[in-house]
Amino acid sequence: MHVLALVGPTAVGKSGTALALANLLAPAAVEIINADAMQMYRGMDVGTAKAPEEIRSLIPHHMLDVWPITHRASVVDFRDAARAVINGMPAGSLPIAVGGSGLYLQALLDDLQVPATDPAVRARYEALLQQEGAAGLHARLRQADPAAA
Repeated sequence: MHVLALVGPTAVGKSGTALALANLLAPAAVEIINADAMQMYRGMDVGTAKAPEEIRSLIPHHMLDVWPITHRASVVDFRDAARAVINGMPAGSLPIAVGGSGLYLQALLDDLQVPATDPAVRARYEALLQQEGAAGLHARLRQADPAAA
């Protein structure tokens, strides 16, 4: 299925443009896929231009309010959930991905391979951060990969 994407920085009118486009394309079955990382969190309504419920009832919106604020989101979480939504849409639907979270959009639209995270490795480096501080970890990175540091 093809996916149309409306992307850009915060507060340039992407959501409003998507709604206008959905109305223009009617009666085609347009469904909006949120690709704004903050709108995926429940309770993050202020400052995110999240579509109000009355608009969501007219045009299907997906990937809004899907995670509690304590959820540690990842590109893989978003990609897999958004692709599942798109794959579940009726034939003939036009998904419009709307947002400014560039890496999320790239993962959704392209064949971006993202390695899984390893909780043990993360825990080890968080412990090192507590012991050595950011400067100590940066020194380790500089020694292992000066270009990345």
